Order: sequence, then C-alpha cells, then structure tokens
Amino acid sequence: MAFAAQFTTIGHIMSTVEIAVAGLANSSAPVQYPTASSRLLLDLLRLSRSTDGRNSSETSADALALDGVIPKPVLRSLLAALQLRDPNTVQHVRRTALFATGLARFLGWEGIPLRKLEIAALLHDIGKIGVPDHVLFKPGPLNPAEQELFSLQHHVGMDVLQACRVHQEVLDIINQSNPNYDNGVRNNTELNLSARILAIADAYDSLSNKQVYRDAKTHEEILAILGGSAGTRFDGNLVNVMNRWVQAEGLPFTQQLAEPQSAMNGSFLHLAEEMQASSMCHIFSYLYVLESMYDGFYLLDAELQFRIWNTGMERLLGRSAVRMLGQRWSSKQVEFADQNDQLMEDLKQPIQEVIKTGKPLTTQLKVKHLTGQWLNVEVMSVPLFDHNGSLQGIAEIFRDISTDRRRRREDKDLCQQATRDSLTGVANRGELERTLESMLAEFSRKPNAEPFSLIFLDVDHFKRINDTYLHLTGDEVLVGLAKLLQSETYSGELICRYGGEEFVVLCPATNLDQAYAKAERLRLALSEALLSSVKELKVTASFGVTQVESGDRIDDILRRADKALFASKDGGRNRTTPTTRNEFVNGSLDISRPKEVAKPPYVFEGSFWACITDDMVVLKFGSFVKEQQAKLIDAKHGKVVIRLGNTLLLPFWGSSPKRQPVELQIKFGPPPKHVQQTIKQGASERTYFEITITPRGWAHDVPTFQARARRAFLMLKSYFIAD
Repeated sequence: MAFAAQFTTIGHIMSTVEIAVAGLANSSAPVQYPTASSRLLLDLLRLSRSTDGRNSSETSADALALDGVIPKPVLRSLLAALQLRDPNTVQHVRRTALFATGLARFLGWEGIPLRKLEIAALLHDIGKIGVPDHVLFKPGPLNPAEQELFSLQHHVGMDVLQACRVHQEVLDIINQSNPNYDNGVRNNTELNLSARILAIADAYDSLSNKQVYRDAKTHEEILAILGGSAGTRFDGNLVNVMNRWVQAEGLPFTQQLAEPQSAMNGSFLHLAEEMQASSMCHIFSYLYVLESMYDGFYLLDAELQFRIWNTGMERLLGRSAVRMLGQRWSSKQVEFADQNDQLMEDLKQPIQEVIKTGKPLTTQLKVKHLTGQWLNVEVMSVPLFDHNGSLQGIAEIFRDISTDRRRRREDKDLCQQATRDSLTGVANRGELERTLESMLAEFSRKPNAEPFSLIFLDVDHFKRINDTYLHLTGDEVLVGLAKLLQSETYSGELICRYGGEEFVVLCPATNLDQAYAKAERLRLALSEALLSSVKELKVTASFGVTQVESGDRIDDILRRADKALFASKDGGRNRTTPTTRNEFVNGSLDISRPKEVAKPPYVFEGSFWACITDDMVVLKFGSFVKEQQAKLIDAKHGKVVIRLGNTLLLPFWGSSPKRQPVELQIKFGPPPKHVQQTIKQGASERTYFEITITPRGWAHDVPTFQARARRAFLMLKSYFIAD
C-alpha cells in the first residue's frame, strides 16, 4: 500500500484498535471531535503507529525497511514534504549524502554503517519543513532573533524522526552533527564518527554553493574555514582526510543533481504524494509552535505508551527518549505533586481527568526531575480524538514557570560569560578551578581512581612580542595558541586561559609520563605553527607538568605545575619539566635538560649509503612511488615522506602488507658528523640515507610491525642498490 494512501486511511485502522487501558475503554465522556491542533498531534501519533510492525509484516520491495533504518515509504514521504517546501534544501541534502558517503567509502566503509550515514545525511535538515517563510527564504543573514527561531528546526526534525521510528543511531548522528562539536566530546561522550563526517559534509556543501547573501567559496577557502574550526566544530583529522579525498577523486556531484527540481515536477511528486506532503508540512508547522512556546511535550497512545518524548522533555526532566519510548505511563515515570508538595494519587493525575471527561485540562503542578529536584510547571493535557469521536491518545505539553523563557536565555548567556575567556573562547580560571575541584573530589572518593594530570604553559618572551609587534599581534598569538591547543587535544582535555599568556591543559585519565609526552607534542606543534599574521614571528612556550597525588588540594597541584613551568624557563625556555610532590618538596627538579622519553617500540630506524647523485635521487623516488603504488606525502630538499599500504581511518591492521600501512621518513644527503664515510674504489659520489619507519593505524603487536618495517626498509635499500 502506498504510504500516502495509507496515511489518509489510517484513522479508520486506528479506530478498530482494542484499547488496553481500562480508563480509556470505559470512558463515560461524551463524544468529542478533534480541534485543529489536536488533529495535528493525532496525525503525528498516527505517523508513529504507522511504522509499527512494518518491517516484519510487509514484504513488498517498496515497503521493506532500508536495512532496518527507516521504511522506504516513510523516507519518501519526508523527502516529498521537503521537496514541496523547499526544492533547494532537497538538493542540498542529496549532495550532502553523496559527499558524506563518498568520504566514508574513501575511509573503507561499506554495508549498514554506510547506509545509516546516508539516511542521516538525507534527513538532517528535515526540520526546515516547518521554518516560517520569512526566516527560511530571507535574502540575507539572519538576525539573532531569527537565528534563534531557525535553530528550532533541529528539535522539530528530531520530533518527527522520533515519531517515524527512525533507527536510534541515525538520530544520534543527526543530533551530534549539529554545531556543538568540541574536541570530539559532548557531555563526556565520544562523538559518533558518522556525525563528524556529516558535520564536514554539511558545511562543505553549504560553503561551496552560492547563497543569497554571499558567493560560493572555493575548495581552498573552505579548507581554510574548516581547518580554522578544527577541534571546536570539526574533526581536524577528518578535514585532512577530506582534502586528500577531494584532491584524489573530486566531488561526487553531477550537473543534473546541482540543478534544483520544481516542487511540482510530476516525476518527483504524484498528486497523492503531494497531498500527503502538504499534510506533513502542517505537522511540522504546528511542531514549530510547540517548540517555540513550550518547554517540552510527549504523546501517549491508546495503551498509554510513550510514542513521542521530545528533546524538550529530555532537558526538562533529565530522562532520555531512549529510556522513555515504548514504556507505559505511570505516576512513577512522570511524578507530579500539587502546590502543597503533596504527591498526587493516580486517580487525581491530569491524564485520568482527561480520560474521564474527554476535555483538555490545564493545571499548575510540580514535576520531579531525574535528580530529585521539583520544578514548577504548567501542564496542558490534550485528548486526541479521531473523526469518529474515539479517544486515540493523549498529549501532555509542559511549560516551566519557575523562570520565564527570556530570563533563562539571559541566565544561559551569563553562564557562558562566567565560564569562558572573552578573548580566546576557552575556559577561564574560575571554570578551571571548579572543574579541578570536582575532579579532585572524585579522585579522593574512589580508592582506585585513575590519575589525572595538569599541564601549565607560558608563552616565551611574550612582552617582547607586544613591544615589537604591538598588542594586536599579541592578541592574535593568544587566540592562535588557544585554537592550536584545542585542535591538538582529543581526549576530553579542558583548555583554560589562566591569565595573561599562561594556559592550563587539564588532562583526565592521564598519568605523569603520558602528560609529559602530550606536553612535548604540544610544544613541538607550537614551535612549527604560525599563530599570527606576522609570518616571521615564531612562538615557543615553556611547559610544566604534574600528576594528582593523594591528599592534593587545588593549590597544591597548581603550585607544583607552576614551579615546574618556571624550572623550564630557568633551564632555557622552550622545554617541558615534569615534577612529582617529592621532587617539589625536596627542590630536586632537573632543570638542566628535559626528561628523556624512551623511544616507542613502534619505530624502526635504519640507514645506508648509495652510489647515486642528488639529481638522480628525485627520479628514483618517483619511480619507487609509482611501482609500489605508494603515496608521496611530502617532498623537500633532503627529505621525503612516503606511505606504503592502504591507510584507512578505521585504524586496524590487516594480514597482508597492503593492509599494514607504514610511513617512511627519508633524509638524504651528506652524512651527519658522527657518521664516517668509507670511500669505495670506483665510487664517484655517494649519498647517505636515514630512514625512520612508523605504523599508520594500530599494528597487531611489536614483532608484526618490526617485520613489516624491515621488509619496507630492505625493499627501499635494494631499489637504490645500496651498500
């Protein structure tokens, strides 16, 4: 059965459902008929019910679910509504889906994960169906009020997709791909890799197409924009991979796809589908009203099961949709109390009153948050009748009256101002101390808690930078340093500007050695970075590192790291000094040289001489890359970087050399002073090669890597007919 036809007749199907709840079955309420608003909520409830059992009961090709992700008719209905509303958005989501899946295939994806990403890309802007015309089609940038209204489209889209019983992982991808990316962590949860891909694909397509208020950006301009937001909104590693993919294969768009189709094109929308799409648009528009005026709502079906639990309810009561959907309503699920703080009996619940009378009811109550906090709310309970006057479900709509909505927005802005540094956008000192206090309390409570570490850094000769290049350049350096720290940290670290040119990196689940290695990586990345518009300005920093120890207070750990930092400065700057409590107390910090770090076992080093001139070296490398189907990563005078094997973002090594990627860093030219050259008879000119080989991805074990690296080394050596 076509979905459009099914949707128009589903009311008759629903009227035959045997209602399991005794209150509904025995309701003595007079026959009621739907209002316009309750009819739209009922349509949303029907949409939810229409997907039940579809995967198992229907077997026609058009009705089968797309790998269990979403029924094909539902997907077609949603896209038809979007096509009717805004054909350009349909083209955008199609291009985004092609871009996202193309990038994923470049990373080696296939099967169901690829399908979930594709569906998420096609549906990520579905909420735009309900955006008012004056906002959706405004010929210019949105003002703050319009931007706030437009942002509701995400929540509206999630409401409808939840009703359509779209696979939960697809909902997570769409939800996490919003502009909330922050160092790969959201609410202490690792972001879905698919969401990171979708965020890049969405932004790339938007930037590469002309808008009414700006021209299209070139690939280089887009790359600069995405790279500038790496670590805050976009995954820097994925941005680099995307660049290589586009350069290698180009964009996957056809000219035909780039041309928007007419919403009335008969090949896309048949009459029945157009009517269905129009009905769907009304649902979206009404949801926009709910999302903009109220704090949350849920829908219950005839069996009093939760069918919709919108994102507003997640925020309001702290209970996730995953936990609530499919559960049966009870006074324990949503716990009410009256204005006198007395728990409400089941028979006095608003739902029971609605079942009894068949009339909508508005009540001021208290509702319990998951944390135990009681909130003052206004609850509107709405019965959902079909055209036969049969009660099919109930909607409960919540408005938090503890504080008004404008005050809550102001509080949010004030909270942001109170926790963020105004210049760099990273956390400020107060936020660091609050977080540090919480982590210290957690460390003290758990006897086997993982240690955490703190990195203190200070820009070297910062006063000289201000005096030489003026304070504007100094500000550029601080902003650039903050961005670098964000883009170079991936494990939930808190980046904080402690004051002036001092920054702190708080590293959870990190011991002293790990924090030292991390600080060294940051130090080296900083020494090679360009942080301002003054190209000749090279910036370095000194680092101090310490690990939390039993009995530490906030001042203890900050003071230790600070002393280690000054030890680095006294030792010559641009270095890292670690310290423990014992070293701090005894004053035994080693400031003469940085701490030695053991060479990792996943490194192979070798060298050889070859009878070859410098000009022939370049030709030889070109032939080697071509014959071995390798990738030339970098080529400079005296240095070449080559990658052997297929590199995938899924980092596991395979069993064959092709699936065991390694990177060869090759330096060539005159030997270092400590290497003695032995002159062979008949050798006119000889070149010295130093090779460092590291794995790309996760090697199985050290012996496997060393064997693979040695084979690569011998292959290169034999190619140059080396000594």
